[in-house]
Amino acid sequence: MKNNKIINLRRFSVQLFSYSIILLFVACTNRGTVIEGTLPSEKYDNEMVYWVPFEGESPKPIDSVQIHKNTFHLVISPHNRNKMGIIRIKKPLHRLNLQDILVFTEPGTVQVKFDSYSSATGTPLNDVLQNWKDRKQAYDKDIYELRKKYKTADANDKDKIKKESENISAAYYDDVYQIVNKNKDNEVGKFIYSIHKSSFTPEQIDELKIDKP
Repeated sequence: MKNNKIINLRRFSVQLFSYSIILLFVACTNRGTVIEGTLPSEKYDNEMVYWVPFEGESPKPIDSVQIHKNTFHLVISPHNRNKMGIIRIKKPLHRLNLQDILVFTEPGTVQVKFDSYSSATGTPLNDVLQNWKDRKQAYDKDIYELRKKYKTADANDKDKIKKESENISAAYYDDVYQIVNKNKDNEVGKFIYSIHKSSFTPEQIDELKIDKP
């Protein structure tokens, strides 16, 4: 009976140790950043994909991985976590068909679709970044179409097109302001703000208080 108790105690200790290791592994994984990517075809297999910091010292500390069966699994190094960066393929020739994509390396798994129009989702701040990118893509497309019409329009139509362009721009910058205002305390909000600051009114800049201590 005594031996059975000892054996059961040892089993319990082993199980407890195993569970502790598993929990520690999960905790470490949750604190890290993994980028899971897919590509449109296998013609990019064996090519290298890079995550390059948007800012930083030169040469910049990059992370990279090889593409295998039109997918890649990129683990971000500790020194590159919680930074804004760009996912791109090594060969410049391939960049004509694959759009570089901004990825913020927050904890979690980021799902990247690497294509002619790339996307990155799956973590809170990258979802914000993608929302802004999609909104900007739609805005750029609308403005481009209006500029094409403007070139061949008569005087009356040009006034209408100009007014429509102003309305579309006002709606876009208002949406951007709302995105920044909701994210002014995180790095993604500050990044979007840095790009669009010149388009905000002095009142909006004062309300955001991003540049102020």
